[in-house]
Amino acid sequence: MSSGLIAEFVSELKSITVMEIDPAEVLERVTPVMKKMAKDTSWVRPEFYEADEDQGFGITILNEEDDHSLLVEAICWLPGKGVAPHDHQTWGIVVGIDGVEINVDWDRMDDGGKPGFADLKKARETSVEHGVIVSFMPDDIHSVRNDAETTSLSLHVYGVTPSTLPRSEFDPINKTQKPCPQRKRTVAAE
Repeated sequence: MSSGLIAEFVSELKSITVMEIDPAEVLERVTPVMKKMAKDTSWVRPEFYEADEDQGFGITILNEEDDHSLLVEAICWLPGKGVAPHDHQTWGIVVGIDGVEINVDWDRMDDGGKPGFADLKKARETSVEHGVIVSFMPDDIHSVRNDAETTSLSLHVYGVTPSTLPRSEFDPINKTQKPCPQRKRTVAAE
């Protein structure tokens, strides 16, 4: 049963995150667990592909701890949609489940000392398809887009619920930094 697989997954994540606090170590230890979830996709439900048309993607919460210490989400991206560069202010890891989404990593060229200003340079792009993993440290900046003609789906895990943190969204053309907007999310049915 898919909910049983998610419960096992969350239990494994908790055992890792209780024992380890260094974000790099957490990401290294969580990677094989993420790969296992990509191999057995029996936990995936049709509703995980439901997206908010205005937002361009859909977020389904699979697990969120009461203290916001661990968040697991399935995120689908509509064709031709994505999000601007942003940070998470926590570690994060994503594995592709279905389709292809493009993850773009950005380097910050300025020192962050001027409020509202950020000079970003595109560093690399990764095609996140089934089984491909990308991970983030708290200050990493990335954007996502779906260039395909079909909706993509990926599994996301964060050390802290990003919406509870002071995150930023960036505009690399106008070199601006502003608070990251809150995203619409739904909670998976039991």
